[in-house]
Amino acid sequence: MTTKKKKPTKSKTKRRNSGKKVDNKKLIALISLIVLLIAITSAVIFAASTKPRTPVPYDFHKSKAYGIDVSSHNGKIDWDAVKDEVDFAFIRVGRRGYTDGEIALDKKAKYNMKNAENAGVPFGVYIYSQAINEEEAVEEAKFLIKHVKGYNVQLPLVIDFEYATKNGKQIGRLAEAKLSRKERTALINAFCKTVKEAGYTPALYASSSIYKSQISTRSLEDGIVFWVADYNKKVSYGVKYDIWQFSEKGKCNGVSSKYVDTNYWYTEE
Repeated sequence: MTTKKKKPTKSKTKRRNSGKKVDNKKLIALISLIVLLIAITSAVIFAASTKPRTPVPYDFHKSKAYGIDVSSHNGKIDWDAVKDEVDFAFIRVGRRGYTDGEIALDKKAKYNMKNAENAGVPFGVYIYSQAINEEEAVEEAKFLIKHVKGYNVQLPLVIDFEYATKNGKQIGRLAEAKLSRKERTALINAFCKTVKEAGYTPALYASSSIYKSQISTRSLEDGIVFWVADYNKKVSYGVKYDIWQFSEKGKCNGVSSKYVDTNYWYTEE
């Protein structure tokens, strides 16, 4: 007796094919979800790293303003001569010692603020920071706020965040503190928040390398003016900035020192 081979029933074939279709749909859905998550993450990172420029608290009537920043190291300044050279200035009001940690008033702060104001040069002020925690950063902000009272400060109050150096090596209390990126960012925010609460515009001055590798700009508060020091042909720091200190060897009539720091302030997007 011969036995006929049974052919696969249509129902089994259909079930097998439908199973494949379900698996393909799941795979397509998973790939689509992954692509969507990557797109969202990229968009968030891009948006955070391209913060719009902080509105300039002064109308320079131009898209790129030119200015200097000065301290007692620049000697006695003839601000009536300077006013014909610049659109703005930043004046150092104080500094924290990189060894003892004490805050001291810049010897030329009062003279520079008074005479810049009398000459009609719009100015902001800064403090050379060596803060190693949020409490010290707030102390530096309050020091600035205290000493600018009575002066017409139209531009930002700045935390100058940089390391003391000797023979190309970082030295002093800030370097020795070995702060994390999160800790550095937090103390900068503490300074800027104190400045904002006092009714002034806060700003951060730092080098391109510090902006890139030592602080999280995405975690900084909104409304902070970014002032970057970079002496190359263009700024190597990839995130949007407001002020570019492009030279430490500039010249300016009225400034008695051999050189002076020179800056561009970009006032439009």
